[in-house]
Amino acid sequence: MSPSPIIAQKRQRMHTLASVLMLSLFLLLLTNPGIAQQTSSEGEETRRQIQSIATQLTQTQQQLEASQQQILRLQSDLLALQQRLAQSSPLPTPVPSATSSSAATLTELEEQQQVIAAQVKQHDQTKLESASKYPVHVTGLILFNSFVNRGVLDQIDLPSIALRNSDGTTSSSIGASLRQTVLGLQAAGPRVAGAHTSAEINIDFFGGIAYNNFGTSAGNVRMRTANINLDWQHDHLQLGFTNSLISPLSPTSYATVGEPALAWAGNLWTWAPQLRYTHSAPLPGNRHLILEAGLWDPPAAGYNTNQLLRTPSPGELSAQPAYEGRIALAGSSEADGFQIGVGGYYGRQNYTGFAPVTSYASTLDFRLPIGPHIELTGEGYRGQALGGLGGGVYKDIIFGTNPKTSAFVYQPLNAIGGWTQLKARFSQNIETNASIGLDNGFARDFHAVLLPSTATALQLRARNRMFSTNLVYSPKTYLIVSPEYRRIWTWPITGSANTLDVFTLSAGYRF
Repeated sequence: MSPSPIIAQKRQRMHTLASVLMLSLFLLLLTNPGIAQQTSSEGEETRRQIQSIATQLTQTQQQLEASQQQILRLQSDLLALQQRLAQSSPLPTPVPSATSSSAATLTELEEQQQVIAAQVKQHDQTKLESASKYPVHVTGLILFNSFVNRGVLDQIDLPSIALRNSDGTTSSSIGASLRQTVLGLQAAGPRVAGAHTSAEINIDFFGGIAYNNFGTSAGNVRMRTANINLDWQHDHLQLGFTNSLISPLSPTSYATVGEPALAWAGNLWTWAPQLRYTHSAPLPGNRHLILEAGLWDPPAAGYNTNQLLRTPSPGELSAQPAYEGRIALAGSSEADGFQIGVGGYYGRQNYTGFAPVTSYASTLDFRLPIGPHIELTGEGYRGQALGGLGGGVYKDIIFGTNPKTSAFVYQPLNAIGGWTQLKARFSQNIETNASIGLDNGFARDFHAVLLPSTATALQLRARNRMFSTNLVYSPKTYLIVSPEYRRIWTWPITGSANTLDVFTLSAGYRF
């Protein structure tokens, strides 16, 4: 390897200094041929000059030798650095030959240093300062939803129920919103008892409408989900505010993010405090057996009439948590796609002045790849008092009077429902989804009591069905464009269905 220009210049200066000193000594001897015949004092002075020059020559020689050793070390260090850069570079970099010029070598090193500096700068951009030394990452989806609704609905930017048109006129609405935007933080922590620790929290702006005269499309901040995780090789412990373990899946939709797709139409989606333990056992054939158990604090539908304080729910008044369990067979990874599981749920609800109510559910979930581009996904359930989980058409129980005694009574509402989705992936950035879901309360429970004449539409609601189809296009990994059509049918216990058509165009920026 050729030395760098700086090293060569230093070597040249050393050689020049030595030459000058030797030339000076020669001229001194040449111009003083009678030095031996001079007086002793003059001879002594001359000897001192010669000795000084000889000392300088010796020092210069030592400096030259030290410089030569330094040059060799620098050449060795440069060669080692170049080899490390070649190994760490994403593209192979040829090692220059020993006869290549120093300028070319330095130019290549500078270019490689610029690449490394850019990579370090990019790495620094992913870091978020925190009180701990462990990394924290920001995630999110800035989501814009524009919509056209044809029919009477419960909520303009994310309808889930079709209401009756009381005056018979055509009802339509149009608008846009960013309330379904999601922001999140992910943190990795130290190892505890051999487990990798992590935490995550997600918020959106779907917690209500701001109280002013003009900002009706702006929303209040709401915590969606949050969890603390401990992960071992085959075991997982989670403490969080999340969906129940008996309902692990949801359809794909960017029009319904504030509440998951097909919520209140077959999807038991509700987020609530939960303690969950999961064990995964490897099986032959690249499969895993998953065993899950958990304690849950589910809300009861419509229980909290106090807008300022959080009062105990009927489930919390029972003084015991709800219990969950699930067993599933799944592929070795998320990319495998295969999953099928069965689950169970049991809880108690207390209503003042009445006997406790049993809340339970039996569930089925599946995800089945059909070839490389098609996937079938779905869930199903059968249970009682499931309003707190997102079933039972918003209701856990029905209030009325006993047909025989005219006493004021309640009836737990049995419900059955589920959803399924067919996904087709045309390429890495284009897919289409079609899904349908149904939540159906048992008619026998409505007829078991005499409903009052003042019963609301919510109390009379008995069945809700929803169909949706969408196209998801991602021109870049962080950009999303998705048109969607949704049709909703809602039946009261008597009478015909109410219908609603929803056309949505969503655009998102994911980070």
